Amino acid sequence: MQKRIFALLIVAAVHLLIVIGAAAQDQGARGGRGRGAAAADPVKTATQIKPDLWYIADGGANSVVEVTPEGLILGDTKNPGDEIETAFVAQIKSISPLPVKYVLNTHPHGDHISHNQYFIDHGATVIGLKHLKELWETGNLNSTPGKPAVLFDKDYDLKFGGAEVEAHYFGSAHTDADTIVFFKTKKFVMLSDLVNYANPSPGISGTNAVQVLGILDKVLKLDFDTAIAGRGPLLTKADVQAYQKTWDTFMTRVKDAVKAGATKETLASQVKQDDLISPGLKSPWAFNANFFSQLFDALKSNPNGEPRQAE
Repeated sequence: MQKRIFALLIVAAVHLLIVIGAAAQDQGARGGRGRGAAAADPVKTATQIKPDLWYIADGGANSVVEVTPEGLILGDTKNPGDEIETAFVAQIKSISPLPVKYVLNTHPHGDHISHNQYFIDHGATVIGLKHLKELWETGNLNSTPGKPAVLFDKDYDLKFGGAEVEAHYFGSAHTDADTIVFFKTKKFVMLSDLVNYANPSPGISGTNAVQVLGILDKVLKLDFDTAIAGRGPLLTKADVQAYQKTWDTFMTRVKDAVKAGATKETLASQVKQDDLISPGLKSPWAFNANFFSQLFDALKSNPNGEPRQAE
Protein backbone atom coordinates (compact mmCIF):
# COMPACT_ATOMS: atom_id res chain seq x y z
CA MET A 1 0.00 0.00 0.00
CA GLN A 2 2.79 2.44 0.92
CA LYS A 3 4.54 1.75 -2.38
CA ARG A 4 1.30 2.38 -4.26
CA ILE A 5 0.72 5.69 -2.45
CA PHE A 6 4.32 6.72 -3.11
CA ALA A 7 3.96 5.92 -6.82
CA LEU A 8 0.74 7.94 -7.02
CA LEU A 9 2.44 10.90 -5.36
CA ILE A 10 5.28 10.74 -7.89
CA VAL A 11 2.80 10.71 -10.79
CA ALA A 12 0.92 13.67 -9.30
CA ALA A 13 4.13 15.64 -8.81
CA VAL A 14 5.22 15.05 -12.41
CA HIS A 15 1.79 16.11 -13.68
CA LEU A 16 1.95 19.30 -11.60
CA LEU A 17 5.37 20.17 -13.02
CA ILE A 18 4.08 19.68 -16.56
CA VAL A 19 1.08 21.93 -15.92
CA ILE A 20 3.24 24.64 -14.35
CA GLY A 21 5.72 24.47 -17.23
CA ALA A 22 2.95 24.70 -19.82
CA ALA A 23 1.40 27.67 -18.05
CA ALA A 24 4.73 29.47 -17.94
CA GLN A 25 5.32 28.77 -21.61
CA ASP A 26 1.84 30.08 -22.50
CA GLN A 27 2.38 33.24 -20.48
CA GLY A 28 5.68 33.89 -22.21
CA ALA A 29 4.13 33.38 -25.64
CA ARG A 30 1.43 35.94 -24.88
CA GLY A 31 3.89 38.75 -24.34
CA GLY A 32 4.94 41.13 -21.61
CA ARG A 33 8.47 41.85 -20.46
CA GLY A 34 8.55 38.27 -19.17
CA ARG A 35 11.22 38.91 -16.57
CA GLY A 36 13.10 35.69 -15.85
CA ALA A 37 11.54 33.73 -18.71
CA ALA A 38 13.87 31.32 -20.50
CA ALA A 39 14.58 31.72 -24.22
CA ALA A 40 13.22 28.63 -25.97
CA ASP A 41 13.93 30.23 -29.35
CA PRO A 42 17.39 31.80 -29.01
CA VAL A 43 18.29 34.98 -30.86
CA LYS A 44 20.54 34.41 -33.87
CA THR A 45 23.61 36.36 -34.91
CA ALA A 46 22.83 39.52 -36.86
CA THR A 47 22.99 39.10 -40.64
CA GLN A 48 23.80 41.92 -43.03
CA ILE A 49 21.30 42.41 -45.85
CA LYS A 50 22.75 45.52 -47.50
CA PRO A 51 25.10 48.30 -46.40
CA ASP A 52 23.76 49.67 -43.09
CA LEU A 53 20.83 47.21 -43.11
CA TRP A 54 20.68 44.04 -40.98
CA TYR A 55 18.23 41.47 -39.71
CA ILE A 56 18.23 39.46 -36.49
CA ALA A 57 16.34 36.16 -36.64
CA ASP A 58 14.59 34.11 -33.96
CA GLY A 59 13.88 34.92 -30.34
CA GLY A 60 10.47 35.64 -31.82
CA ALA A 61 9.91 37.39 -35.12
CA ASN A 62 12.61 38.65 -37.46
CA SER A 63 13.85 42.10 -36.47
CA VAL A 64 15.39 44.61 -38.87
CA VAL A 65 17.93 47.34 -38.08
CA GLU A 66 18.85 50.27 -40.31
CA VAL A 67 21.94 52.22 -39.29
CA THR A 68 22.06 55.97 -39.85
CA PRO A 69 24.67 58.51 -38.67
CA GLU A 70 22.16 59.79 -36.12
CA GLY A 71 21.00 56.47 -34.67
CA LEU A 72 19.17 53.24 -35.48
CA ILE A 73 15.71 52.46 -36.84
CA LEU A 74 14.35 49.13 -35.58
CA GLY A 75 11.52 46.97 -36.88
CA ASP A 76 9.95 44.53 -34.34
CA THR A 77 11.29 43.66 -30.89
CA LYS A 78 10.78 39.89 -30.37
CA ASN A 79 9.37 37.63 -27.67
CA PRO A 80 9.49 38.38 -23.93
CA GLY A 81 12.22 37.10 -21.64
CA ASP A 82 15.46 38.20 -20.01
CA GLU A 83 17.64 35.95 -22.17
CA ILE A 84 16.03 37.17 -25.36
CA GLU A 85 16.33 40.82 -24.34
CA THR A 86 20.00 40.46 -23.39
CA ALA A 87 20.90 38.59 -26.56
CA PHE A 88 18.82 40.89 -28.76
CA VAL A 89 20.40 44.05 -27.39
CA ALA A 90 23.87 42.50 -27.71
CA GLN A 91 23.26 41.75 -31.38
CA ILE A 92 22.06 45.30 -32.03
CA LYS A 93 25.17 46.68 -30.33
CA SER A 94 27.33 44.38 -32.46
CA ILE A 95 25.88 46.14 -35.50
CA SER A 96 26.42 49.68 -34.18
CA PRO A 97 27.14 51.41 -30.87
CA LEU A 98 24.58 54.09 -31.77
CA PRO A 99 21.25 54.07 -29.89
CA VAL A 100 17.93 52.91 -31.31
CA LYS A 101 15.98 56.11 -32.00
CA TYR A 102 12.81 54.77 -33.63
CA VAL A 103 10.88 51.49 -33.34
CA LEU A 104 8.09 50.24 -35.62
CA ASN A 105 6.02 47.07 -35.11
CA THR A 106 4.41 45.05 -37.88
CA HIS A 107 1.51 43.89 -35.67
CA PRO A 108 0.56 43.63 -31.97
CA HIS A 109 1.59 40.05 -31.12
CA GLY A 110 4.05 39.22 -28.35
CA ASP A 111 6.80 37.95 -30.65
CA HIS A 112 6.93 41.36 -32.36
CA ILE A 113 6.47 43.91 -29.54
CA SER A 114 7.73 42.57 -26.22
CA HIS A 115 10.90 44.65 -25.85
CA ASN A 116 9.59 47.99 -27.09
CA GLN A 117 9.76 49.31 -23.54
CA TYR A 118 13.48 48.59 -23.25
CA PHE A 119 14.16 50.88 -26.20
CA ILE A 120 11.74 53.52 -24.92
CA ASP A 121 13.63 53.49 -21.62
CA HIS A 122 16.80 54.14 -23.61
CA GLY A 123 15.43 57.08 -25.57
CA ALA A 124 13.59 55.55 -28.53
CA THR A 125 10.23 56.64 -29.94
CA VAL A 126 7.74 53.96 -30.97
CA ILE A 127 5.69 54.76 -34.09
CA GLY A 128 2.56 52.73 -34.69
CA LEU A 129 -0.75 52.38 -36.43
CA LYS A 130 -3.54 53.85 -34.33
CA HIS A 131 -5.54 50.64 -34.58
CA LEU A 132 -2.47 48.62 -33.56
CA LYS A 133 -2.44 50.53 -30.28
CA GLU A 134 -6.20 50.01 -29.88
CA LEU A 135 -5.91 46.24 -30.37
CA TRP A 136 -2.93 46.13 -28.03
CA GLU A 137 -4.91 47.89 -25.30
CA THR A 138 -7.97 45.63 -25.66
CA GLY A 139 -6.21 42.31 -26.24
CA ASN A 140 -4.51 39.84 -23.93
CA LEU A 141 -1.26 41.85 -24.14
CA ASN A 142 -2.84 44.97 -22.67
CA SER A 143 -0.47 44.90 -19.68
CA THR A 144 2.61 44.74 -21.91
CA PRO A 145 4.40 48.13 -21.85
CA GLY A 146 5.84 49.84 -24.89
CA LYS A 147 2.79 50.96 -26.84
CA PRO A 148 3.41 53.47 -29.64
CA ALA A 149 3.44 57.16 -28.75
CA VAL A 150 3.40 58.48 -32.31
CA LEU A 151 0.25 57.26 -34.05
CA PHE A 152 -0.97 57.27 -37.65
CA ASP A 153 -4.24 56.20 -39.28
CA LYS A 154 -3.00 54.55 -42.47
CA ASP A 155 0.41 55.76 -43.72
CA TYR A 156 3.50 57.24 -42.10
CA ASP A 157 6.74 58.55 -43.59
CA LEU A 158 9.80 58.68 -41.31
CA LYS A 159 12.79 60.66 -42.57
CA PHE A 160 15.75 60.37 -40.23
CA GLY A 161 19.53 60.48 -40.60
CA GLY A 162 19.36 60.35 -44.39
CA ALA A 163 17.09 57.28 -44.32
CA GLU A 164 13.42 57.10 -45.25
CA VAL A 165 11.11 54.43 -43.81
CA GLU A 166 7.42 54.19 -44.66
CA ALA A 167 4.77 52.36 -42.67
CA HIS A 168 1.51 51.35 -44.37
CA TYR A 169 -1.77 49.74 -43.46
CA PHE A 170 -2.87 48.08 -46.73
CA GLY A 171 -5.49 45.81 -45.16
CA SER A 172 -5.99 43.03 -42.63
CA ALA A 173 -4.36 39.62 -43.07
CA HIS A 174 -2.69 38.06 -40.02
CA THR A 175 -4.28 40.68 -37.72
CA ASP A 176 -6.54 43.70 -38.13
CA ALA A 177 -3.53 45.97 -37.60
CA ASP A 178 -0.93 44.56 -39.99
CA THR A 179 1.70 47.15 -40.84
CA ILE A 180 3.99 46.91 -43.84
CA VAL A 181 7.32 48.57 -42.97
CA PHE A 182 9.17 49.74 -46.08
CA PHE A 183 12.82 50.75 -45.74
CA LYS A 184 12.54 52.92 -48.83
CA THR A 185 16.13 54.02 -49.24
CA LYS A 186 17.22 50.38 -48.97
CA LYS A 187 14.49 48.95 -51.25
CA PHE A 188 13.59 46.49 -48.50
CA VAL A 189 10.21 45.61 -47.00
CA MET A 190 9.02 43.85 -43.83
CA LEU A 191 5.89 41.82 -44.63
CA SER A 192 4.66 41.07 -41.08
CA ASP A 193 3.04 37.60 -41.05
CA LEU A 194 1.30 38.25 -44.35
CA VAL A 195 3.73 35.60 -45.61
CA ASN A 196 4.01 32.70 -43.19
CA TYR A 197 6.97 30.46 -42.46
CA ALA A 198 5.89 29.09 -39.08
CA ASN A 199 3.29 26.71 -40.56
CA PRO A 200 2.57 25.40 -44.06
CA SER A 201 -0.79 27.22 -44.22
CA PRO A 202 -0.49 31.02 -44.10
CA GLY A 203 -1.50 32.50 -40.74
CA ILE A 204 -4.52 34.29 -42.19
CA SER A 205 -8.07 34.11 -40.85
CA GLY A 206 -10.87 33.20 -43.21
CA THR A 207 -12.43 36.59 -42.54
CA ASN A 208 -9.29 38.39 -43.72
CA ALA A 209 -8.43 36.06 -46.61
CA VAL A 210 -10.51 38.15 -49.02
CA GLN A 211 -8.15 41.10 -48.43
CA VAL A 212 -4.84 39.32 -49.06
CA LEU A 213 -4.64 39.75 -52.84
CA GLY A 214 -5.30 43.47 -52.54
CA ILE A 215 -2.62 43.82 -49.86
CA LEU A 216 -0.08 41.95 -51.95
CA ASP A 217 -0.92 44.08 -54.99
CA LYS A 218 -0.13 47.24 -52.99
CA VAL A 219 3.04 45.70 -51.55
CA LEU A 220 4.28 44.78 -55.01
CA LYS A 221 3.84 48.36 -56.18
CA LEU A 222 6.52 49.41 -53.68
CA ASP A 223 10.02 49.78 -55.13
CA PHE A 224 11.75 46.93 -53.30
CA ASP A 225 14.04 44.09 -54.33
CA THR A 226 14.32 42.22 -51.00
CA ALA A 227 11.76 41.36 -48.33
CA ILE A 228 11.39 39.43 -45.10
CA ALA A 229 8.41 37.87 -43.39
CA GLY A 230 7.84 37.55 -39.66
CA ARG A 231 9.73 34.25 -39.72
CA GLY A 232 12.05 32.70 -42.26
CA PRO A 233 14.79 33.78 -44.66
CA LEU A 234 15.14 36.74 -46.98
CA LEU A 235 12.78 36.82 -49.95
CA THR A 236 13.09 38.31 -53.41
CA LYS A 237 10.36 40.30 -55.11
CA ALA A 238 9.85 37.24 -57.33
CA ASP A 239 9.11 35.18 -54.20
CA VAL A 240 6.40 37.63 -53.19
CA GLN A 241 4.99 37.58 -56.72
CA ALA A 242 4.89 33.78 -56.59
CA TYR A 243 3.08 33.95 -53.24
CA GLN A 244 0.54 36.33 -54.75
CA LYS A 245 0.02 33.94 -57.68
CA THR A 246 -0.66 31.09 -55.25
CA TRP A 247 -3.25 33.21 -53.42
CA ASP A 248 -4.84 34.13 -56.75
CA THR A 249 -5.12 30.45 -57.66
CA PHE A 250 -6.61 29.63 -54.27
CA MET A 251 -9.17 32.44 -54.29
CA THR A 252 -10.20 31.62 -57.87
CA ARG A 253 -10.91 28.05 -56.81
CA VAL A 254 -12.89 29.23 -53.79
CA LYS A 255 -15.04 31.61 -55.85
CA ASP A 256 -15.56 29.00 -58.57
CA ALA A 257 -16.69 26.48 -55.94
CA VAL A 258 -19.18 28.96 -54.48
CA LYS A 259 -20.52 29.75 -57.95
CA ALA A 260 -20.92 26.01 -58.55
CA GLY A 261 -23.12 25.73 -55.45
CA ALA A 262 -20.73 25.06 -52.56
CA THR A 263 -22.26 25.96 -49.20
CA LYS A 264 -20.71 27.23 -46.01
CA GLU A 265 -20.60 23.64 -44.78
CA THR A 266 -19.25 22.02 -47.96
CA LEU A 267 -16.79 24.65 -49.23
CA ALA A 268 -13.77 23.11 -47.47
CA SER A 269 -14.24 19.79 -49.25
CA GLN A 270 -14.58 21.40 -52.69
CA VAL A 271 -11.37 23.46 -52.84
CA LYS A 272 -8.12 21.76 -53.88
CA GLN A 273 -5.16 22.78 -51.70
CA ASP A 274 -2.57 20.00 -51.94
CA ASP A 275 -0.66 21.73 -54.76
CA LEU A 276 -0.52 25.14 -53.06
CA ILE A 277 2.81 25.71 -51.30
CA SER A 278 4.31 28.87 -49.81
CA PRO A 279 7.81 29.98 -50.92
CA GLY A 280 10.56 28.01 -49.21
CA LEU A 281 8.25 25.40 -47.66
CA LYS A 282 7.53 21.80 -48.66
CA SER A 283 4.13 21.04 -47.14
CA PRO A 284 0.99 22.31 -48.90
CA TRP A 285 -1.67 24.59 -47.50
CA ALA A 286 -4.33 22.85 -45.45
CA PHE A 287 -6.86 25.40 -44.23
CA ASN A 288 -9.46 23.85 -41.94
CA ALA A 289 -13.27 23.85 -42.11
CA ASN A 290 -13.58 26.83 -39.76
CA PHE A 291 -11.35 28.90 -42.06
CA PHE A 292 -13.59 28.10 -45.02
CA SER A 293 -16.71 28.88 -43.01
CA GLN A 294 -15.31 32.33 -42.20
CA LEU A 295 -14.21 32.82 -45.80
CA PHE A 296 -17.68 31.94 -47.12
CA ASP A 297 -19.22 34.63 -44.90
CA ALA A 298 -16.52 37.15 -45.84
CA LEU A 299 -17.16 36.65 -49.56
CA LYS A 300 -20.81 37.54 -48.93
CA SER A 301 -20.13 40.59 -46.74
CA ASN A 302 -16.93 41.87 -48.40
CA PRO A 303 -16.73 40.38 -51.91
CA ASN A 304 -14.19 42.95 -53.14
CA GLY A 305 -11.82 42.46 -50.18
CA GLU A 306 -11.96 46.06 -49.04
CA PRO A 307 -9.61 46.85 -46.12
CA ARG A 308 -10.87 47.99 -42.75
CA GLN A 309 -11.50 51.70 -42.89
CA ALA A 310 -9.46 53.87 -40.53
CA GLU A 311 -11.70 55.49 -37.95
